[in-house]
Amino acid sequence: MTRRKERAGDLSTRQRILLAALEEFSANGFSGARIDRIIKAADVNVRMVYHFFGNKKGLLEAVLAEIFKERQQMLAKQPGNLSELLDSYFVGYAADRHRVRLLEWEALENGANEEGLSTFEDRRKVVKERIETLRQLQVEGKFAEEIDPQILFLFCVALSIYPMTFPQSVYVATGEDVYSEEFQDRYRAALGQLSSLLAPSPEKKS
Repeated sequence: MTRRKERAGDLSTRQRILLAALEEFSANGFSGARIDRIIKAADVNVRMVYHFFGNKKGLLEAVLAEIFKERQQMLAKQPGNLSELLDSYFVGYAADRHRVRLLEWEALENGANEEGLSTFEDRRKVVKERIETLRQLQVEGKFAEEIDPQILFLFCVALSIYPMTFPQSVYVATGEDVYSEEFQDRYRAALGQLSSLLAPSPEKKS
């Protein structure tokens, strides 16, 4: 679903359903999403939805799995420092409004209920890998080792996703659109500056 603006005729039936479902779920959540709107947008018969995905929950899980797979490919390269890691997180969230909205809906509808978290086991495995990356950067002296790497991971996600989650706060504070090039350049620069503050001092390294 990387090229989500492709003409419908260029996509397979399954891809058209996934694209329509992505927009429907991100706009209305799982509870508010309607299969009839999805099949109308995808220009398919309702039987095709159940043929490919089984039910509405299966369709949502397939949408999330596609997003998860794309994000994994984007983050395949290991960051060399905290600045690179924060920047990659921010760029990923900023590039995909639907993903941010789906995460917001997931939090509202399921909270921390493990049974309601689609692709939970895969996501937990990846989060553990990312925490281990942070731990390794600490070992290499790339930033302060006093910070709990699990909490640091949460800090990184929070710093990266906040502007897209609360665009109204961005506008009130800066008068800028969160998706404008000007704001995103400013924010990425600030993330880099913040990362440098978390690096160990030269005295401590020696």
